Amino acid sequence: MSRLLASVVVGVLVLGAAGCAHETRALPSSGESAPQRPAGPSREPLPSGSLVLRGVVTWEGKPAGGVTVSAVPHADVPLSARACSSGVPGMTILDPGCGAMKGELARTADWLGLEAPMARTVTGADGWFEFTQLRESTYDLWASGPKGTAFLAAVAAGANVVGVSLEKGRTLQVAVEDGGSGRPLSGARVALLPQVGGQAFLTVSDAGGKATFSPVPTGEYHVVASLPGRLADAGPVGAEGTTLHLHVPRSLSGRVLRSGRNGEAGLRVRLEGQGLQGLIQTREEGDFHLGGLPPGSYALTVREGRELAMATVLIPEDRDATDVRLTLEPCAEVAGRVSRPTGEPIPRAEVELLLGGAGSWRKMLATTSAEGRFRFECVERGQVRLSFKARGHVSPPEPLAGELKAGGTFPADAVLPPAAPARGRIVNPGGRGVGGVRIVLTALDGRSGGSATTAEDGSFEVDGLAPGRYAYELSPGERFQAARGEVRLPAANLRLKLLRGPAVEDRRP
Repeated sequence: MSRLLASVVVGVLVLGAAGCAHETRALPSSGESAPQRPAGPSREPLPSGSLVLRGVVTWEGKPAGGVTVSAVPHADVPLSARACSSGVPGMTILDPGCGAMKGELARTADWLGLEAPMARTVTGADGWFEFTQLRESTYDLWASGPKGTAFLAAVAAGANVVGVSLEKGRTLQVAVEDGGSGRPLSGARVALLPQVGGQAFLTVSDAGGKATFSPVPTGEYHVVASLPGRLADAGPVGAEGTTLHLHVPRSLSGRVLRSGRNGEAGLRVRLEGQGLQGLIQTREEGDFHLGGLPPGSYALTVREGRELAMATVLIPEDRDATDVRLTLEPCAEVAGRVSRPTGEPIPRAEVELLLGGAGSWRKMLATTSAEGRFRFECVERGQVRLSFKARGHVSPPEPLAGELKAGGTFPADAVLPPAAPARGRIVNPGGRGVGGVRIVLTALDGRSGGSATTAEDGSFEVDGLAPGRYAYELSPGERFQAARGEVRLPAANLRLKLLRGPAVEDRRP
């Protein structure tokens, strides 16, 4: 993207996020949506320079006259590469899970569609067009005419002849609905964003809630819709179109109490859910209020020193969530050691903790240290279920379960016996390895089994199985017959042969 365009777009995103950072960081403000602007766009001129960019537009090899050609500064960092301000690392602003930035995306799309620096011209009867007085930079060219459309990326100013070939293009349709009732919403601003460029196509949903973009060049697109008084929605759009749901913003309010005492100001309440993350401090007597939220389920957490309070709150479509109570209690912990039957520690073992309470479960993960130890600190009371997994070892057949009390410690030692080797190759009748074959091993004594897919040379390995007899099933696809049989583990050099021909049900090798 040119420096001018990049700085303006980044400014829009930063200012949009900063507008609510003092209250909830990444949470939207109440009624967040893109402003509705007049139909007539007021575009800034392209930065002036001395360069010329000229070219010819063709359709089926012949010059195409009357085609509108637009020049937009090329996006070196497109929207599809911009980081989401709230979410897991690597999430972008276009990711459906980035709920915190849908409003900012709508405002950015509005700017790109109405005010982004752009120049337009129309091809003559000979198909030629020309842009003059351009500065040294690269530009994206968008062409649209009666016969078709085209997109050409990163064309350098000063190019003598640029060839633009029109394609038929395609029509994309977006349905905009009320988030609660599903009824069509008319008058919503809908923006189509090509993921490759710094351009946006704008329209308004009709009486049936439909927004149509036609024709547009082949490529990947994102769409965002907004309407005053509603929360913006966004998502990818394919050839079959998509549906966006605009919710009336809701609020969540309540109070944080200390055990046996009243609430107090300055306690931090963390909210997660619906693609949002936010942090707000309590006011006097522990009261808090969060606005501009879409309906759905949210997790609330308050941690103050060695005290903890957690709750899951459902905000319905038709009303706000009020009078939520969070009571701080002493933290609990789950700790233990994972070892072999000999007592040796197992490092890097994976430990999964499920904490249950009020009809829901929360998952936490840990990895054992070099001494085989792990610890989950400052967790809430409730039901506990622990599962263990380590490469080269057999996991316990059942989770370790129990009840964790407030301020208590749940001991969770586990012993994992060594796994039996289950390695080998799957070959064709000629003895050559066959890749992409699915092998499923099922224990005949009722214990858990495992599966794997062969590598290109036909080799496979199934980890975590106990010694014993197993039934195997091979799924090779259409080239060979499915095969079934039995093997005994441990076995480090299994050789299983396939038969050519279509799969035959219940046939054993």
